[in-house]
Amino acid sequence: MGIRVGIDTGGTFTDLVAVDEASGAWYVAKVPSNPSRPVEALSAALEQAAFDPADVSFIVVGTTIGINAVLTRTGARVLYLTTKGFEDVPHIQRINRKYHYDFAWRKPEPLARRQDCIGIDERVDAEGRLVRALDPDELRRLLPARGDAAEDVAVAVCFLFSYLNPASERAARDAIARVDPDLPVSLSHEIAPIWREYERGTAAILDAYLKPAVARYVQGVSEAFEAQGAGASWSILKSNGGHALSGQARERPSHMLLSGIAGGAIGGAYFARERDAPRGIVLDMGGTSCDVCLIVDGSPLFSSEFEIEFGLPVAVPTVSTRTIGAGGGSIGWIDPGGFLQVGPQSAGADPGPVAYGQGGEEPTLTDANLILGRLNPDYFLGGTLKLDLERSREAFGRLTGPLGVDAVQVASSMIRIANENMANAVRIVTVEDGVDPRDHALIAMGGAGPTHAAEIAEAIGIDRVIVPLHPGLTSAFGALAAEVRVDEVRSVSLNSTTVTGAELDGLFSELQATALASFEAQGSSEAPPAVARFIAMRYEGQNYEQQIPVAEAGGPVDDAALAEALERYHELHHEFYGYRLDALPVELVRLMVTAAAVDTAALPALSLEVEGQAAQRAPEGSRTASVHFGVAFEPTPVMARAELIGAGDVEGPLIVESMDTTIVVPPGWSVASDAVGILELRRHDAAASERAAANAAMAG
Repeated sequence: MGIRVGIDTGGTFTDLVAVDEASGAWYVAKVPSNPSRPVEALSAALEQAAFDPADVSFIVVGTTIGINAVLTRTGARVLYLTTKGFEDVPHIQRINRKYHYDFAWRKPEPLARRQDCIGIDERVDAEGRLVRALDPDELRRLLPARGDAAEDVAVAVCFLFSYLNPASERAARDAIARVDPDLPVSLSHEIAPIWREYERGTAAILDAYLKPAVARYVQGVSEAFEAQGAGASWSILKSNGGHALSGQARERPSHMLLSGIAGGAIGGAYFARERDAPRGIVLDMGGTSCDVCLIVDGSPLFSSEFEIEFGLPVAVPTVSTRTIGAGGGSIGWIDPGGFLQVGPQSAGADPGPVAYGQGGEEPTLTDANLILGRLNPDYFLGGTLKLDLERSREAFGRLTGPLGVDAVQVASSMIRIANENMANAVRIVTVEDGVDPRDHALIAMGGAGPTHAAEIAEAIGIDRVIVPLHPGLTSAFGALAAEVRVDEVRSVSLNSTTVTGAELDGLFSELQATALASFEAQGSSEAPPAVARFIAMRYEGQNYEQQIPVAEAGGPVDDAALAEALERYHELHHEFYGYRLDALPVELVRLMVTAAAVDTAALPALSLEVEGQAAQRAPEGSRTASVHFGVAFEPTPVMARAELIGAGDVEGPLIVESMDTTIVVPPGWSVASDAVGILELRRHDAAASERAAANAAMAG
């Protein structure tokens, strides 16, 4: 036993949460991120934490390096090898359009240039039979020279039907290794062994696109940990909410794309369970973006793919999230029509909001909250960062003149706009999928989430908001709480009229053996994992499928289990579309087995008190503030978060301060703390209900 560490590298701050498994002591650290040199922030977080790195037994890191490389298009040059005649597939993409009537809309640019898409004269048929073997000499002739030695180059290989027979892809890797053994290669049958060559190809391209950068990151983090004396093994959080040893991350970086986002979902689900909220909506609002995730039965909702942007799917298992550019650093600006907008541009960590005094010039949401009195300029980050109110007011001059209103009105409007954008993100993951958000609790996380949560909840009609312990560090806590999870997928072509339970059981047994072997390779063989099996189904002739659990109790997949799964599919189709087609055959197109850790050592009891916390105590009293849109400045009580423990229900308006966040309780809301310090806000006042109705009408 030793100290377990969870780290989350966000766009603005890098957070650390650690626990000593022997003593039960908790440690936290929060330092500015360094987007150009993210490893430096990890070292700074370890230095700030008040424990001896030599006592560390395990580290899990959630990182945004993958998604940042994709969003900024700073990954490797990808040489895409595919079956001859299919070189244009990554650029043709799909025929659907994001905006049906926008003739100016253009498809997103793939991560591989057209001149780097190379056709190889090989062929495997639809049954997996080798029709024409790959010629290694042809491949070596067609492979272009690497050019600039400083340029990152990687190869993605996606041959037709390779998920049935990967022989040609493996032969291509061997041929490339003989030419350049240091050239990174990603094979589609290893990254996403599914049918649909476009989705499989984009997954392989993404994997290759990230490989050089992730390899450098893993090497740099390993060296940084060793230099700090934390020589323990470490893992990277995966997009599916599990974690994998750092060496595996280098092999399959596409599975780490949403690493940073997954930590928030895992942490939010933990606190939803702690407060008996099986249905919840995680709202993780940091300095740069806001992530929204649905919690179902106490666990995050998962997806079999993630869309980088419209038309660029990544067929790897992920926590299902919606991300928008709304964070504390989101910039207010005026569009060509003269309307006020907020984000997605962000001041980020460098230079940050104007109030930071680090060179920022554009007004941000943090500046707006400061102007409205919601933030205490002397107690931001526990008093470690002083905010400059006068600079924030001056910066708002860029907006007040063109808009013809004062800084307070602009600040209030910026917050209203950002709140509505975040409320719309919640509606997308709930209402658009047939889920009523009013039946859920909103779990407010991130440094800025609790400041905005009550107003966002009102806009959606939610009456309950949960604020975790140290909400600004919840993503790092999620990394700490995450367990090993392995997802194995295989495409099949089966029909409900001919398939048998015994046939499926054999296929699932093979997949399960692979999943368990991968699970044990992660060093998690102390207890057997929980195994879940799923079948992706669709009616014959349809093009999209739904994933259905099968034999949930862990029993054999026999004919009865198959019949039960088929009935579940009919019911789910009826739930989504209002009808079912029992007489139509059902196609089974994909099998998935998930192995996840269970019954692992429980975390010690959480506490607001952490070791080595040198920040000054939160001040109490009152200050003049506007805590709701349309509410005038008025004296508003201020309480330290710790003082709410045992205080019962406290009515708003109220501002609650802690080291890593500020919680705003508007009029019509109350707040109470449990014995640990987890807060719960409740909406009960008629005025708040009227505001919620007005917000809903405006949104409609």
